[in-house]
This record gives sequence, structure tokens and C-alpha cells, in this order.
Amino acid sequence: MKKNLKEILDSWPKNFIQDTDLAILLGKTDDSRYSVVKRALASGVLIRLRKGLYLIASKTGVVLPDEFELALLVYGPSIVSLESALSYHNLIPEAVYTTTCVSPKRAQEFKTPIGVFSYKHVPQDGFYAGVKRVVTATSTIFVADPWRALADFVYTRRRTWKNFAELEADLRIDIDVLMSGDNELLKTLSENYPSTRVRVVLKRFLKEIIKKNKVLV
Repeated sequence: MKKNLKEILDSWPKNFIQDTDLAILLGKTDDSRYSVVKRALASGVLIRLRKGLYLIASKTGVVLPDEFELALLVYGPSIVSLESALSYHNLIPEAVYTTTCVSPKRAQEFKTPIGVFSYKHVPQDGFYAGVKRVVTATSTIFVADPWRALADFVYTRRRTWKNFAELEADLRIDIDVLMSGDNELLKTLSENYPSTRVRVVLKRFLKEIIKKNKVLV
């Protein structure tokens, strides 16, 4: 026997659901399913984030959805990067109220009931270089390493920092923590990021680190 929408939403493990999930679980024709979803939206049972992606109202009041997990579903392929990634790694002091991401697709911004999702375009080549897949008890997220987030920052915001002092003054970033990070990745990105401007800036940082440590990275 097919379950009704209330039964499905009550037993669903997430506080959001997609049309693709509903198509399987409801087992209805497209027209019938759209009618069910339309009524659920009108009654407030579901809240639309964007086409085909909905919050489950009865569950969002208990546990807020993970914006980083939703970021890939709102617009993909994408990864969390830029300010959101730097904040995630505790490298910048400011709170970040927009979920900032990058994607090989064109830039987009989505204003949703749980906040703004901003996507900047970056090159397709090496898109997942320096990206960590983080699995928690409730979600899976894709977030840029600090060096990758800064590389994307140079590319999308056209920064031309000449040294760490300029970077620190601009973003108020914790330079000591940054320099103790994955400097092998910094070297890789400085050689392979598909933008000459980005490679030039990253090589400046790498040179400073090598000078400070007096060892090759």
C-alpha cells in the first residue's frame, strides 16, 4: 500500500526532500505528484527552497538544515568555498551570513527561506582539487581547503595580494594558522590552478613560507 505524503515526511530522515525522492516514494504520475506537492506548499507542509527542493516544515523547527549540505542541491556541481570555507576553518573572524560556493557553471545567487546561496564561476579543470568530503552523523558536505578557498578568492574577486600582510589586512585572516596548513596543496595549486593570476599570487605566498621556514615545501 502506497504511503501518503504525511507518512513519508514523518519517516523521512532529512528535514528536506527532493522531487526525485517524492517520485519514488509517492509512486504517482507526474501530474498527481505535482498536485500533492502544490497542496503541501499551499498549506505550509512543504517550503520551497528552489524548484524540486523543499524543506519539511514540521522538522525545520526542531533541527535547522545544514546549509553546506543543501548548497550542492540548490545548484550543482558546486563546493563550499570563499568566505564560507574560510569561516568553516576558523580563519576569519567575521560571521558569514551568505553561503558562498563556487561552480564550473555560470554564477548564480538564490535567496531562500533559510538564507542566501551565492555561486561564483571557477574553471572546470581541477574543480575538485583541494576539496574535502566531510561526513558527519547527519550530512555529507564538500568544502574547500583554506588554500583552495583563497585561490578561488583570487580568481572570482580578482585579488592581487603581493604578500601575507596584504592578505591579512584585506580579509583579517589568521596568517599563522593559514601558514601551518597543507602547504603541499599550496604548491600543487600554485602550479596547476587554471589561471595565471591565481598561480602568481599563490607562488608569492609559497615563497614567503619557504623563506620563513628555510626549507623547501
